[in-house]
Amino acid sequence: MKLRTVAIASIFTVLPATATADTILGLYVGAQGWNADYDGSYGAGGNVQPFYVDNDDTQTSFYVALEHPVPLLPNIKIRQNSLDVENPFGSNDSSFDNTDYTLYYEIFDNDIVAIDVGLNGKQFDGTAGVQVGDTLLSRDFSGVIPTAYGAARIGLPFTNWTVTGEAKAISFNDSELHDVQAAIEYRLIDNLAVDISISAGYRSMKVELDDVDNLYSDLNFDGPFLALDVHF
Repeated sequence: MKLRTVAIASIFTVLPATATADTILGLYVGAQGWNADYDGSYGAGGNVQPFYVDNDDTQTSFYVALEHPVPLLPNIKIRQNSLDVENPFGSNDSSFDNTDYTLYYEIFDNDIVAIDVGLNGKQFDGTAGVQVGDTLLSRDFSGVIPTAYGAARIGLPFTNWTVTGEAKAISFNDSELHDVQAAIEYRLIDNLAVDISISAGYRSMKVELDDVDNLYSDLNFDGPFLALDVHF
């Protein structure tokens, strides 16, 4: 498939010479509650009328990440995201649940600034409530969408506050996907054994799929979130 707005291959041409990793093994876990407003449409196949949705719901997200000191070997992060969508008829609701599998390098990391870049695969494994004629049906779908990945952290000197951002994005053919968030983070505990922080921010996701397992969608999710992160 032809990529139009991201050149994923170019990332790895520059990473080996600049990549760094944790000086010790680091395990990260976290949870997020996201109050997302959503709107758009979705359907399956050419003979199915799309549902047009406009609603809000609390979505959840959980992740685990492992960072290590081995040169050139990427770090790994796995994030599970729930995306529940009600249809206009109040039944056969849909789930666009997905899991992010991210391989990334820390290309810059000090006490103030950290920058990560890499590749992500967003695996959808959901159920779409679709209408065929006058009949409502539930249809399972799955597929993996590759994206570029980037993240940054900027610490405010002499404080427990940090500004964070993360983005996954791609555009190809008639499909487009982005998942972007920014937050302000406060460290509650910061010592050699464990770091615990809370954050508040805003997250935006666009899921425009063109014939992914015969599913078509143009959905937008936007809203504030609260998160808890723990670093061992």
